[in-house]
Amino acid sequence: MMPAIIWALVLAVLMLLPQESFPESKLLSYDKLAHLGVFAILSGLLLFGALKTKVLGKTKTSLLVRSLTISIVYSAGLEFLQQFSPGRSTDIYDLVANVAGAIFGVLVFYIFNKNKFAIYKLML
Repeated sequence: MMPAIIWALVLAVLMLLPQESFPESKLLSYDKLAHLGVFAILSGLLLFGALKTKVLGKTKTSLLVRSLTISIVYSAGLEFLQQFSPGRSTDIYDLVANVAGAIFGVLVFYIFNKNKFAIYKLML
């Protein structure tokens, strides 16, 4: 779970920094793809950690649902908090991209989890 917690803290710092703190970059011009990607990573890390520790539940369904719920609630919280950061604002389209990323991360995890050998190799 520690990688997921660290990643969540990194996301909080990046998403709550004042807007002018970010340098212009062509890579970051795909804002919605970035949102999708970082929340896919968050939900994937949550699932990897939860699978090892069983802290979010004992069944696969409970792990998937709880990890997805945590990612979505965390995303909504960060989007809400952005309105208090200079140069930032709450953006419903960012939230949609975040939720899509969380769902994508869960789906990718589910697909990899079907092949036990692949998931264990990734976890080592």
